[in-house]
Amino acid sequence: MSDEIPAARKKPTLAHRLEYALFRVMEGVLSLASLGTAARAGSLLGLAAWALSPKHRRLVTRNLRIATATEPPDDVTLRRMVRETFVRAGANMIGSQRAATLPPDELRKHIQYEGMEHVLEPVRQGRGVVLVWAHMGNWEVLAQLVREVGDDIRGGPIYRALDNPLLDELTVKRRSQQGAFLFNKHDGFLGPLAFVRDGGVLTVMTDQRAGGHGELCPFFGRLSSCTPLPALVARRTGAAMVTLSITTVGTGQWKLKVRPVPDKAKTPVVIRHLETAMKDQLTDVFWFHDRWRVDTMMPLCFYTKDSPTEAAREAAAPTRFFATLPKGCPEAVAMITTLLELRPDVRIDVMDPGDLPPLPEDPRIVRYPWDPETPEGHLEGFLERCDASHPVPLDFALLLDGNARFARAAKAIGLRSIIGIGPSGKPFTRSFPRPADIEGWRDLAAKLVLTKKARKE
Repeated sequence: MSDEIPAARKKPTLAHRLEYALFRVMEGVLSLASLGTAARAGSLLGLAAWALSPKHRRLVTRNLRIATATEPPDDVTLRRMVRETFVRAGANMIGSQRAATLPPDELRKHIQYEGMEHVLEPVRQGRGVVLVWAHMGNWEVLAQLVREVGDDIRGGPIYRALDNPLLDELTVKRRSQQGAFLFNKHDGFLGPLAFVRDGGVLTVMTDQRAGGHGELCPFFGRLSSCTPLPALVARRTGAAMVTLSITTVGTGQWKLKVRPVPDKAKTPVVIRHLETAMKDQLTDVFWFHDRWRVDTMMPLCFYTKDSPTEAAREAAAPTRFFATLPKGCPEAVAMITTLLELRPDVRIDVMDPGDLPPLPEDPRIVRYPWDPETPEGHLEGFLERCDASHPVPLDFALLLDGNARFARAAKAIGLRSIIGIGPSGKPFTRSFPRPADIEGWRDLAAKLVLTKKARKE
């Protein structure tokens, strides 16, 4: 259990009260409109955000490039998907806020269902159900799904308390009045386990980063730390598992589609089924969180108890970075080869000034020609072209020659991690002294992939 105090117990600040007041005013205004009108207004807000926020355009573009890497769309289609993601996010968010205050019978008119038998059958058999879903569509309509199963069925989510205690209290109160059972993620899992054993329908948001507590497996082909919770709960309780997608089928209209997940499925299988659900409409997915971000200090490490090497062999989409090599130091190639051994899923774009030392003949190493006389002002555009040369975007920079010009250009294009040898300080996120021999270069590679405990093992 976490020592963090749940948001509902925190004393609200003035900022919280102002935010709450603004929310209730907006809610009151929306209550004057139909759900369709609210969704249309949200679409316009989403379109405005697309036009005014290049930062979020880059983030959504990055996420969609990774999600579609195994079947990449052309540039025109990708840009259309990015724009549509903003529009649908606005419609879904404002639509959710309006749906929260609609009577259940009225909300039912805006929802279509498919695959409900996959929830109904186990419930009728007295089994609990673990419902696996993602940040997708109008989240508020999910409460309607359990009502479709039956008034005597208990359902509810594992949720993260809102930062604003007043909004959190309002949300919990409304969900409880609707018959939902809410389980704070910081309160442990004994409650959810008992709930499912007793035949409840537990919804688990499964598309989030799980950090060091997760299980490593591909997510849209990219090695990721994924929550093992759905598989764990189902295994311990004998519950059925299903996935859910929520897609837009018209203005103010959504479709909930349920699919079965095989009994006793392990986390990688659960994640593949979740991908299938999300692919029902990728532009309905909320791609505004940096799901695949790398760590600034150890960009190839997940901080999990297990080494990522074996899991990385299953990845179909690479983790990608560009590298520079120090002139007259062939020993540095040992770091490249060691990274390929520890993380078989990487693709390394090596900047080639024409005098590189011999590199392994490996398709994961790509020589990218560049002229050392290139003016620094042109390097940003150069790296953007390098980034665009593969469906998967660049994740970080590994500057083994301590090239500060490339470091500044890497920061300019938004790379989260910039690792350097020699120079320290900004824009480098981490710097190391230059190794003295081949073993030193190999050890340095391990420091970017493995935790200290894993390196000792």
